[in-house]
Amino acid sequence: MTTEEKLLPAFGLKDFFTCINLMGGILAIIFSFHGHLDWAAYSFLLGYILGDALDGYVARLTQTGNRFGSEFDVISDHVAQCVAPAVIVYMSYLDISPILAGTLASMLIIAGSIRHARGATVATNFPGAYMGLPRTISSFLVISYMSSGLLIHAPGGRWVGVVMVVVVTIANLVPLPFRTHRSGQKLYEKIGALAFFITTLLALVFLRAYTFDVVFIWILIYTLFSWMALEPHELRAFFARARVWSREVRQAQ
Repeated sequence: MTTEEKLLPAFGLKDFFTCINLMGGILAIIFSFHGHLDWAAYSFLLGYILGDALDGYVARLTQTGNRFGSEFDVISDHVAQCVAPAVIVYMSYLDISPILAGTLASMLIIAGSIRHARGATVATNFPGAYMGLPRTISSFLVISYMSSGLLIHAPGGRWVGVVMVVVVTIANLVPLPFRTHRSGQKLYEKIGALAFFITTLLALVFLRAYTFDVVFIWILIYTLFSWMALEPHELRAFFARARVWSREVRQAQ
């Protein structure tokens, strides 16, 4: 470690953006318990756009990335993208059945916690894809569906939501490839990511009632098709690594 690195403060500008992400999750939880599920969803969305989407970029831009920032980001993500979505789901289904609501919320938290623990135990070390559905995508799928202006209100829409929560929790833990933004993005992937932010912000301003319908469609497209950005040899390498990684997790002491 260099002298300059030792002199860097533990808490820096990058961590301010992580705080925004964390506050988005905290406010989502508070608004949920007060029955304001729409405000909860907006808090989560703005926490991501203004916080989680920027903290890594700011860290690279200012060259202030450190272990504290990494750990703080992980903890903040767990609150904002694991606990907060579970609370929103719980309050969304409480009127149907407290048992159902509690079960769905517990599934999300348990799956997200296991996913984090496994990744902390043995790093996946695969540059092109996440090992299983990342918690960011899980939380967006769940919250955007529960907060949609059309989808959740369609006939049987709430029961579709129940199935989706179950599928999401399974996808969190099954080692399937989901494209990462951290390495070798193709031009159409960058355009798609930019389109997601632009259309979401436009919907937020001009079509607020359908903001989360727009978000859900984009996230669903990513979930179903992002693996197609990987070349055949990358897919083979991914599944080879997945087999080794699964064995290493089982054997970890």
